Amino acid sequence: MPIRLVSLILAIFCVGTAELVPSGMLHELSDDLAVSISTAGLLVAVYALTMAFGGPVVTLLTTRIERRTLMTGLLVGSVIGNIVSASAGSYGVLVVGRIITALIHGTFVALCVVAAGSMVPKEKAGSAVAATQLGINLATVLGVPLGTFVGQHFGWRTTFSTIAVLGVAAALLVFVTVPKAKGATDNSGVSRELKVFKKWNVLGTVLATALCSGGMFTLITYMVPLLTDVSGFADSWVPGLLIAYGVGSIVGNMIGGRLADRSLMASMIGLSALLTLTCALYWLVSPVMALSGVFVFLFSVATFALIPGLQTRVLSTAAEAPTLSLTANMSAFGVGAAVGSWYGGEVIDLGFGVRGVPLAAALLTALGTAVILQLALSERRRAKAATRPEEEAVAAAVRSV
Repeated sequence: MPIRLVSLILAIFCVGTAELVPSGMLHELSDDLAVSISTAGLLVAVYALTMAFGGPVVTLLTTRIERRTLMTGLLVGSVIGNIVSASAGSYGVLVVGRIITALIHGTFVALCVVAAGSMVPKEKAGSAVAATQLGINLATVLGVPLGTFVGQHFGWRTTFSTIAVLGVAAALLVFVTVPKAKGATDNSGVSRELKVFKKWNVLGTVLATALCSGGMFTLITYMVPLLTDVSGFADSWVPGLLIAYGVGSIVGNMIGGRLADRSLMASMIGLSALLTLTCALYWLVSPVMALSGVFVFLFSVATFALIPGLQTRVLSTAAEAPTLSLTANMSAFGVGAAVGSWYGGEVIDLGFGVRGVPLAAALLTALGTAVILQLALSERRRAKAATRPEEEAVAAAVRSV
């Protein structure tokens, strides 16, 4: 793997770990800052909402900055946010640190995807996108558990300080290894960037991302209660099952990248349908302990296999504004996460219980699959319409002979 791709993975690992690690330190944050667990948990929601709505704004404001310079600067901003978090003496200051870090997330990850895509031939774009996604996978499998361990034994401030140090190393590595290039939009202005969203191909993919990620997070949010309250696993089993989930994310990411290289739309249709089927079957088998454990892994594989295709689709359909469109797609993931967690809670409160969560997730992912199918059909119709004049011209030439 090229060193410049490794540098992007390390950078995304740092950003991803900073995003996810508070969820593993809620008790430590709650006790030290004298707030409730639910208030400490809002740090995750604040990050997601800031990323969702602030990311596109940051992208629009930085369209004219050279890509490597912008990537390095955004990483420095992330380091500053983590330093503010590490030095926070109150909950309010910690929230400020989280907002600073979240503001750079969507734009930075989008830039990494664009940079990775530019390093490989067009037919390998799916694998390049999957490689950058590996940084998030590693943050889930390694970053969060290690960050939680450090927080439990050395204090949560040490966790944020460690992420800041890694962020400095990542910024230096990105600056040294990633080649200079014009920003994703070259000299285009904000109006030209925004025009890309007039294309249904782009908007439809972002909508499909929001629906599919909503289904994903409906189940992800309530996975632990599902495992313990429905499947009957003891609490001691949960860490091992979450590790299996993390391993599944890496496997799915690798599979999804390769399938996207072979046939992008076909892989998106098949994998979104597979995700829907997996959620529905999980609802069916969730009371059976052994099968529930297997479906944790299968659900993770299906989830992370779909993500590279969704990102690659945006990259291919919005060539004139890839960074903004990818940032919007990242925002769609954030909106999906917020909607999914709320939706799952409503399903439980309406009396369906935790058992009903996987089926509710399947309904959302089925809607996402329907949008992807519509995109594929409209694309096929346009292709046929484009070839019809050529066929008529050939026929006319034959008749004239």
